[in-house]
Amino acid sequence: MQALRDRIRALEGPVPDDGHAPLTLGVPALDGHLPDGGLRCPGVHELLGEEADAARIGFAAVLLGRRADGPVFWSRGHPPGGGPALNGLGLCRFGLDPRRLLLNQTGQPAESLWILEEAARCSAFAAVVGEGVTPTPMQARRLQLAAEAGGTCLLLLPPPQSRPPPSLAVTRWRVASLPGGRAGGRGGGWIGPPRWRVTLLRCRGGLPGDWVLEWDDEALRLDLVDDMADRPLAEAVFG
Repeated sequence: MQALRDRIRALEGPVPDDGHAPLTLGVPALDGHLPDGGLRCPGVHELLGEEADAARIGFAAVLLGRRADGPVFWSRGHPPGGGPALNGLGLCRFGLDPRRLLLNQTGQPAESLWILEEAARCSAFAAVVGEGVTPTPMQARRLQLAAEAGGTCLLLLPPPQSRPPPSLAVTRWRVASLPGGRAGGRGGGWIGPPRWRVTLLRCRGGLPGDWVLEWDDEALRLDLVDDMADRPLAEAVFG
């Protein structure tokens, strides 16, 4: 751990001038729905998802690709071989250059949380990602304070749980894959650009919401594909 601490400290420097700028999604309906016009930075944001669904990995890559002002620290708290694989070509498809990543793998939750706290406090990182960890309220508070000290946007991807514990994060999202835009292919399945249902479950100072988004990997942007923008969560889900 000392070697990792030394590596993080070597990267530290002044906080970038735009280090406190919101991390926008590039979709006016979503950005306008959030109190800060995007994800509040510095701050901790949670992305929930299912175990076999890599949608939130893609969504995180899209967000990180939009924050192009420095390296990204990505800590994987899964045991070796656990969790969806990170594919360099796949990350590029979502606008994130894998050469920006400083990747860490550990299967120990306590070690992962210590590493995340150290990385979030480092002002050189454009963003920090923590996979496979579920912080306690006290640990979540420490992560928020570390993010504020470093001017860092921290994305948490906790292990899938049927009933996630209460969150102290600035925002909590659920991201799920949807079928593509049109039927086709030999198997009669759905083809087309990646499509996700993105649900804002909790937002400090804001209201929940629900949207269907599609990723354009040529223009490198998210597009809203239905009329669910700015609707309350219950209305969006149940009509």
